[in-house]
Amino acid sequence: MRYLILCLSFMIFGCSNQADLKPDLQQSVSEATKESEPVFSVGYADLNGDGLKDALVFLKGMQWCGSGGCTLMIFENLGDSYQLVSKSSVTSTPISVAKTKTNGWKDLIVWSRGSGQVLMKFNGDKYPHNPSLEPLASKSQMAEAHLVLE
Repeated sequence: MRYLILCLSFMIFGCSNQADLKPDLQQSVSEATKESEPVFSVGYADLNGDGLKDALVFLKGMQWCGSGGCTLMIFENLGDSYQLVSKSSVTSTPISVAKTKTNGWKDLIVWSRGSGQVLMKFNGDKYPHNPSLEPLASKSQMAEAHLVLE
């Protein structure tokens, strides 16, 4: 019965087993943005190969969006919490996860106004702050990528 309740409560995240349940992302985003109720879209993917789905948080609202796009935050899933790893401005959807990796983290493909689909590579600490300065993703990278945010 407990499992059924957990699955119903967390249906949006999937419930094949308890390992699929995710820590409180809302709290982590609130701490990172310093807002009590930030508005955002989220997609999940294991970016660093640790078996836990990390969160790609696309913030919305006047404070986080401008003419060039919105802010994208990447949160690493630590099992019992999320930790902010990276923050990029002027990002737009769609956002996909590439098959390729750089410094142990999967590359991201994001829409950059004026450029198109660009490839964001992890530098060992974070993803690039400004995607508009990054190279275009190749057709094969885009074809093999997994869409996480539309």
